[in-house]
Amino acid sequence: MATDKIPQDTARSYHYLHSTPEELAQLSPDQLLQACLEYRGLLQIIVGILATPQTSLTLRIVAADLLYTQALRISANQLPDEASPVVYDIKVVSERLGMRPAEVRRAYEQISAL
Repeated sequence: MATDKIPQDTARSYHYLHSTPEELAQLSPDQLLQACLEYRGLLQIIVGILATPQTSLTLRIVAADLLYTQALRISANQLPDEASPVVYDIKVVSERLGMRPAEVRRAYEQISAL
């Protein structure tokens, strides 16, 4: 049985996630393919999170938002070099998602426990 080798440059790096449509239009075909693969990979993960029936909708939405926010930070190279706990402003997240801060806090606690 043959195994598929995934090229190194197709890893989930999210280099192009912060790009505007105008910037994407200026990319070479190879770069555009990489951008499409990054968007597709992120979308698949978010769809997987949202389709998980064992968790509450609130938890799924907060987890998808957390993933997307982290991907944006990765694309802008704003992550620390070493592993550290992720800290977010509950009020900002709750306003962005249109949820009560207590619900967002509870969802973060559940994510942390997982």
